[in-house]
Amino acid sequence: MREIRRALALGFLASLACAACQSEPPGPADRLVDNWIEAAGGLDAWRDVESVRYTVTTVWFDSTGTPVRRRPRFVWGKKHPLRARIERDEPEGHYVQATDGEGDVWATLDGELLSDTTKAVREVLYVTGDVMYWIGLPYKLRDPGVNLRHIPKDSIGYEGVAVTFGEDVGLHPDDRWFYYFEEGSPFPVEVHYIEEGYTEPTRTRWSDYREAGPITYVGTRTFYDERGVTRKQLLISDVQINPELPDSLFTPPGT
Repeated sequence: MREIRRALALGFLASLACAACQSEPPGPADRLVDNWIEAAGGLDAWRDVESVRYTVTTVWFDSTGTPVRRRPRFVWGKKHPLRARIERDEPEGHYVQATDGEGDVWATLDGELLSDTTKAVREVLYVTGDVMYWIGLPYKLRDPGVNLRHIPKDSIGYEGVAVTFGEDVGLHPDDRWFYYFEEGSPFPVEVHYIEEGYTEPTRTRWSDYREAGPITYVGTRTFYDERGVTRKQLLISDVQINPELPDSLFTPPGT
């Protein structure tokens, strides 16, 4: 019951956070984000990262919280210019999705180049942006156009940061994010978000913070429902920092 009460309370806070924190000075939000960045290696550590390679495994759960399916995705990425490649297996075959950093996006299924109208191609920018953002937190919170607002500590004991974006930031600038911190820890333990066009928050718990080279990343993101039951997890593993990645990884086959 305690987890359910906490979930409901935090969901309510997420829905009201933007209105609740408009009058708060920026200092507390900056402090929380800066403490997180410092604990994760600092901005200089992120600036030293030129390329990454890692695995993100999605685990789905049924309504009782029992795992029913696992699917790994294999990620390669470069920062300058931003490029990413993702490989995954589905029942219909092996997918590759990639962007070359010069405006070209593409996808293949079992080695065959797919039409621009297919879902796999249309979602390339979204999924490649996600996988680079996941490994780039908290450092990406200091990018231009990212707005921070403080969420005061509530009765549960969580202090937080509400994050919104400028209109030219990302594919969905109206997404809203809410990072909640326990006293004494620089890392968020709860992260909720409200996607553009939606009103209800998606709730996650963050745990298993790990180091890879100079940076620290979150190893486990657990999605749970309004009852507090786990419905999905994202597990990040096998992280390599600054591996040698040939440009050919990000260009369509045959070019």
